[in-house]
Amino acid sequence: DEQRPKRPFSVSLLAIVVLTFTSLHLVRFVEVLRLWDFLHELLPDLPLFLALTGAIWGVIGLVLVWGLWRGHPMAPQETRLAALVYAGYYWIDHLWLAASIEERRIPPFTVGVTLVLLGFIYWTLSRPRAKAFFGERHEQQR
Repeated sequence: DEQRPKRPFSVSLLAIVVLTFTSLHLVRFVEVLRLWDFLHELLPDLPLFLALTGAIWGVIGLVLVWGLWRGHPMAPQETRLAALVYAGYYWIDHLWLAASIEERRIPPFTVGVTLVLLGFIYWTLSRPRAKAFFGERHEQQR
């Protein structure tokens, strides 16, 4: 009887990072609901956009955290895809929907953080111990 390998520290750390982003989006959702009238006065469509994106990324994040923590076989693929979509969402939101030209500047630090996080996600999920934890089989080289 083969036992599942222990969760690697890097996968635990990745789950905590995803949980942090998830928590921020769930707080965003709750705060938008709480401040709906005020936000609606500023820009009528703003609260709906903020609430929907907060709820959507909150739910996606909860699913990812659960899959990463439990070692669900689809979690690596889903996490990679969600990371790419999230990075695209972030940059579209920042560049296209930003209110002023000054806010549309691309700070090198933010680009760096995006690339480091994507690299960390892909690196973590490509490690042999992570693959074993998620149930991927490998041919041993002789």
